[in-house]
Amino acid sequence: MTVARGANERELDRVLAGYAVRVRAVVILPCAVLGVLVTLHWSTAVPAAIAVGWCVLQLYWLRKAPPGPGPVAFAHALVVLGLGLSQWWTGAQPVESWLFALVSVTVGTTPFEWGARPAMAAALSATTIGAYLTGTASAGAGWGPALRLVVETALAWTGYLLLRRAARSVDRATARAAAARQAVSVAAARHAAEREYLATLHDTASTTLMMAATGGRSPSWLPERAAQDLAGLAAVPEQPQGEADLAGLLGPAAEQAAVTVTVDIRGPLVLPAIPAQAILHGVREALTNVQRHAGVDEAHLSARLDTNDRIVVEVRDRGRGFAPGIAGPHRRGVSGSIVGRMAASGGRAVVESRPGAGSVVRWVWPDG
Repeated sequence: MTVARGANERELDRVLAGYAVRVRAVVILPCAVLGVLVTLHWSTAVPAAIAVGWCVLQLYWLRKAPPGPGPVAFAHALVVLGLGLSQWWTGAQPVESWLFALVSVTVGTTPFEWGARPAMAAALSATTIGAYLTGTASAGAGWGPALRLVVETALAWTGYLLLRRAARSVDRATARAAAARQAVSVAAARHAAEREYLATLHDTASTTLMMAATGGRSPSWLPERAAQDLAGLAAVPEQPQGEADLAGLLGPAAEQAAVTVTVDIRGPLVLPAIPAQAILHGVREALTNVQRHAGVDEAHLSARLDTNDRIVVEVRDRGRGFAPGIAGPHRRGVSGSIVGRMAASGGRAVVESRPGAGSVVRWVWPDG
């Protein structure tokens, strides 16, 4: 069964592949040069040239995109075949020879270079050992060097597998941490949805209940408003996602208000859905407060981008005003529903008012 490779394992394979190519070049290049200088014979120059050319090509592929795993693996196989079978004309090479050093570093780095493709790595390791064994056999030598290559291959694979196991352990730990963070996020979203529901309860039902509690003759719109409130509270709203155009949301809110609203909305005003909903609910609450407390039946709603590309929304009235610092219980929605909800959404809401001078409620997003 194929195991999905995590981010850490993929990064490990990428780093080790580059490491393998560089280590092999560091060993092969001087060994090939020394081999040619010591023997001064064409038979040595041929496998040395093959090894040097291969290293140069692979170092180039580290900087430029290689042609693909297939052609690279094919070149790898041709090189190890050429090195191993070159003993037909160079004679058998013992373990202390320069040629064995070339083959040894190649077989030792193969698992690290091809760890992302273990089947290909195993095939290339087997090809390297088989080619060298065939070359020594054709030269009439024993199996000692080839057996040593088998041991070196086993050790290299063991080292790579231990590193891969550690990377997979890190990936599993990362996945568990991500799952835990997701669970926390889901819980936070659920809690935010519950807060949103409670805020909606305040925005909708409190107005209707206040009108009913004040006594006297109920306005004609009260029964219809109560029915709308009950329908709105029948289900808990989901946490809004994505983005929204606030300009498109504020227009209908102004039309549905219980007071006459003059509008100056300069859209589009696109922002995440959560702060958009916070501003929308706040505007509705502010317009309701104008109808309930300001003593006027007109308000002005504006929305625009300021010079810092922040969204600024304002609701103004020329009513009787109030002192925000000593507001009565009926004004608690200003701090809890408007200011508090906006702060939780990454923005800021400010209420400016004084007795006899009207009121201004201003929303700014993002804050700062």
